[in-house]
Amino acid sequence: MLIHLIRHTTPEIDQGICYGQTDLDLAPSFELEAQMVLSKLKPRYDCVVTSPLQRCSRLASMINADTRLSDERIIEYNFGDWELKKWSEFTCDATQLWMNNFVEQPAPKGDSLISMKTRVDEFWQELIQTDHKSVAIVTHSGVQRLIHGHVLKTPLTHLFRLQLDFGAVLELNVDNKNELITIKHC
Repeated sequence: MLIHLIRHTTPEIDQGICYGQTDLDLAPSFELEAQMVLSKLKPRYDCVVTSPLQRCSRLASMINADTRLSDERIIEYNFGDWELKKWSEFTCDATQLWMNNFVEQPAPKGDSLISMKTRVDEFWQELIQTDHKSVAIVTHSGVQRLIHGHVLKTPLTHLFRLQLDFGAVLELNVDNKNELITIKHC
């Protein structure tokens, strides 16, 4: 199965603001960025799956596919009480506690990386059991990192070593036994 994991384009938000599951609008550069992403993709897919957030679903609506699905399991990390606040406003103690153990420590009233991984792994296992030959997944960097980490068996503590720009496309070829054949940046 050919899978293109696609990060959404630039959201309309100032730098330094914490966001995850907030449904942000897209930057004025959306059309140009979308065309750049589309130029890296196949002309048609068996299926396109998108996070329900508009920063993903708008791009997904531009991808040709036989089937279109929206899936809550591939929504971004939930930063809970930190959503839409400036990172600089947080107390050192609060963020340091989280950063010391971001894998298991949830953001206040939000996700832990472990809980996010559980839902993303469930999505992935279900996806690879399908008969699709080609799938485009429009999602967020956190989800891209978790899937990338899953197929490469990367420890969760190392996921943020993978740098993903807005509009990043990862191409995975997976066989019918869930074995990774190849992975590359497009």
